[in-house]
Amino acid sequence: MTTPEEVMPKVAAESFGDPRVELAFAQVSDFFGRNLGLLKALSILLTLTFISFGVWFMVKTGWLQLRADRIQNVILKKDTARKRSVKGWKNIQKHFFAGSDSELKVAIIEADNLLDEALRTLGFRGLNLGDRLKQITADDLENIDEVWEAHKLRNKIAHEADFKMNRDMAERGLGVYERTFRNLGVLD
Repeated sequence: MTTPEEVMPKVAAESFGDPRVELAFAQVSDFFGRNLGLLKALSILLTLTFISFGVWFMVKTGWLQLRADRIQNVILKKDTARKRSVKGWKNIQKHFFAGSDSELKVAIIEADNLLDEALRTLGFRGLNLGDRLKQITADDLENIDEVWEAHKLRNKIAHEADFKMNRDMAERGLGVYERTFRNLGVLD
């Protein structure tokens, strides 16, 4: 039994002995020799086209901006918590302005979660938002009583399946959260 290593040299020797193979090889070699400059220019053009398309795609999809933001946040530590809070507040406002009962509930729950995150970031300890709020006095946060009422509203939403939310309740609750965020320096 013969191995591929034994067969290949024989095939190559037989092929190169064939005048047709030698002619084809010479023609291909001659073509590339005469058109090398053109082929280099074409390959450079294709490379630049693909690079340009890649950069355009990264910019258009926001991938590049996302990476730049991550670098700023992680390496440069530039106002990460504040940016996240502002983005979260805009999302809360979208839910509020959608206006449906379920969207109003989501807005209140997300505002409560955002407050929990802000208090954690500011160093208030506790297992949950209720524990953190117990540590806060009127000296720390002037509208602490209103914050408790807004948190109780959130608890009603979360624990009472048939709780009906109206726009006025949501507006009052979100107003409390907004004032609190401004007092804490989380929003401008």
